[in-house]
Amino acid sequence: METDNKIPLCGFNNLTKSLSFSLYRVHYLPFNQSIDSYNTYINQTYNSELLEILLTKICHAIGGNVLNIASQDYTPQGASVTLMISEEAKPESLVAHLDKSHLCIHTYPEETAKKGVAIFRADIELSTCGVISPLKVLDYVIEAFSADVIDIDYRVRGMTRDHRGKKHFSDHKISSISEHLAKGTRNAYRVRDSVMTTHNLFHCKLVRQSINLQQHIFTLDSSLCQQQILEQDKEQIKELLTKELSELFDSK
Repeated sequence: METDNKIPLCGFNNLTKSLSFSLYRVHYLPFNQSIDSYNTYINQTYNSELLEILLTKICHAIGGNVLNIASQDYTPQGASVTLMISEEAKPESLVAHLDKSHLCIHTYPEETAKKGVAIFRADIELSTCGVISPLKVLDYVIEAFSADVIDIDYRVRGMTRDHRGKKHFSDHKISSISEHLAKGTRNAYRVRDSVMTTHNLFHCKLVRQSINLQQHIFTLDSSLCQQQILEQDKEQIKELLTKELSELFDSK
């Protein structure tokens, strides 16, 4: 959601807006499905090359420009990518300090499944200086990872001045993170907001409203898997996954 109540700023805006995600994907591995196959899938789906593409899209979505990329894949699994970004603007109007904005991602796949459940976590941090807002990409990031549980923090630091010289510690109005989520996202997830407005600190947690086994059961042949799992077993799997998501959502 955009706001038209913009403060007329004077000169350089040195506010830093930091947005961070912890995104969880929860999979169930049936029939003693190999954890090695699962880890291979994770490494192929979330390798550094594909994460570079994802972060570049996020950067462009907020109106940023990629200056530099550093990436690394890890053994046995996991990857990290960091982008140095600047505000998208004409070269003559770029302020050098804006180049210190950055965007990074780290992935944390579980090495082994517990009771058939494997949890994949990705952390994303987006820090911008100037007028560009990281809140524009909330829905895009959640959808890109098909996340089951999302932990989001948003903080504004620094100060700026308006044309009268008055200090401002934020250049936009925000009452909660969830107000910047699309209606479809809010309908698909249970949402919990925490706010410390006087400190410009905002927190939001989301968990899927319902379990769709096709999204959670990991197998090399999903259609065959659905046919082989008995109805009573499906209910048990749903209960197990619901408990896992609940524990992630309620964790401190």
